[in-house]
Amino acid sequence: MTLRVCILGATGLVGRETIDLVARAWPGASLDLYASRDQELAHGGRSYPVRAASSLEQSGAKGGDVAFVALDDDFSKRYVPRLLELGYHVVDKSNTYRSDPAVVLGVAGVNHDLVTRDVRLVANPNCTTIPFTLAAAPLQKRFGLSGATVSTYQAISGAGIVALDEFIAESRARYGDSDRLGSGFDASRYAANTVPHNGGTDASGFSSEERKLVFESRKILRQQGFAISAQCCRVPVAVGHYENAWLRLERAATIEELEDSLRAVPFVHFFPGTTGAGLSALAAVADRDRALVGRVRLDESDPSGKTVCLTVVGDNLRLGAATNAVRLASNWFASADPALAC
Repeated sequence: MTLRVCILGATGLVGRETIDLVARAWPGASLDLYASRDQELAHGGRSYPVRAASSLEQSGAKGGDVAFVALDDDFSKRYVPRLLELGYHVVDKSNTYRSDPAVVLGVAGVNHDLVTRDVRLVANPNCTTIPFTLAAAPLQKRFGLSGATVSTYQAISGAGIVALDEFIAESRARYGDSDRLGSGFDASRYAANTVPHNGGTDASGFSSEERKLVFESRKILRQQGFAISAQCCRVPVAVGHYENAWLRLERAATIEELEDSLRAVPFVHFFPGTTGAGLSALAAVADRDRALVGRVRLDESDPSGKTVCLTVVGDNLRLGAATNAVRLASNWFASADPALAC
């Protein structure tokens, strides 16, 4: 029987990555692609027919096996119930279902055991939460976690394909100038700039991006009392999110114990030593399906030896989105590629 796979939001950055991963996980699968309108998608040397998502609401819409939804919240609310009605198992990338206590918020390698065959809907976490929890979970298991402080430096592609293309065009145009200060750039935009990730800032002053990392980490690590705080910003990088984290352990650990705990973690590439060599946004683009973790140090401001500093890097389009979604779906339908299987 041919697996029938639906990708909703197929023309976006994450949707395109999902097309590539489906070919690895389920060779020969039948693809049904949807976006805002009927169109042809040129991708990977092929042309794919893409239908308007509204066609799913028609009475003759076909059902299938697994659906990946890479749309904003409003469209997820509209189409996820319909996909479930059509018989799909669904992985939703939006924020719509992440806080729903009845919906699994899954990270492959951390809590994918919750994605059982009878579960029909899984929420895919935010692109900073996935690599962070992959690094935090093994330390939580061995030493216990009481809290964390995280600072993120997030790539422009997280804002979508339009923002990424504008960033590349503005960078190309302005970096040709000889102004070493970069004063010719627009201080309110992304090119050559670092800006707060301040969308959806609440009364406390923290943004929705920061709140996602806090809430989602607690749910995924299954520790509602986890005291975590985050500050997030955008940096002038196309792809690859970079995070510095201070983890507060429940018992003191040595560097050797910490490194040993991170060496054999699924979907993590551990870098020993404290220099950070090998940990960069571009390195994540070369190793797209794993979290790069390293620069492990004991925080000298904490004499108890319970605070650990480390760096986590991940490709936000792949590990932080499409790869995790496909791995979660492999719990329902076995992946032919072991790198995409839980």
